[in-house]
Amino acid sequence: MNRNNNTNILDRHNRAIAEILKRFSNMIMAATESLPQTGNVIEHASINRMTMETECAGLITEIQALLALNREIKGLWITGPLRMPGEDAAREAALDNQAENVAKLYDRVLGLRDDAINRNNILIARHNINAAGGTHSSTGGGASSSSLDGGLGSAP
Repeated sequence: MNRNNNTNILDRHNRAIAEILKRFSNMIMAATESLPQTGNVIEHASINRMTMETECAGLITEIQALLALNREIKGLWITGPLRMPGEDAAREAALDNQAENVAKLYDRVLGLRDDAINRNNILIARHNINAAGGTHSSTGGGASSSSLDGGLGSAP
């Protein structure tokens, strides 16, 4: 968002507030205007009533315009300023670099987790073999613990 647009939104906001205050003031002036004691009292009261209705309708319209401006400001706040392609290229490059670093760290953590799971499974398998009575050397064809862990050696 450029500087011109900022001032434009601020000017629109200030004009809307000024218009709301003017409408409200006119409505109060019409409501509190004293009626003449003689002459055309009914006509004067009718004009005041019509003025109040007109100013009230104008007040509602101005408040709706202010709410629309409020929604526009919130939309700009959420989406941020629109940038042309190529603007903030250094910032985008830094964000891309950070994203790559996070992806590498995440992959490393997953690899470490998989290694830990594999080591735990090997230890559980060795424990189960030892609990079952170890190797069956009397039959000659039993599997040793070194064949179960893929030849990784003995457990600590």
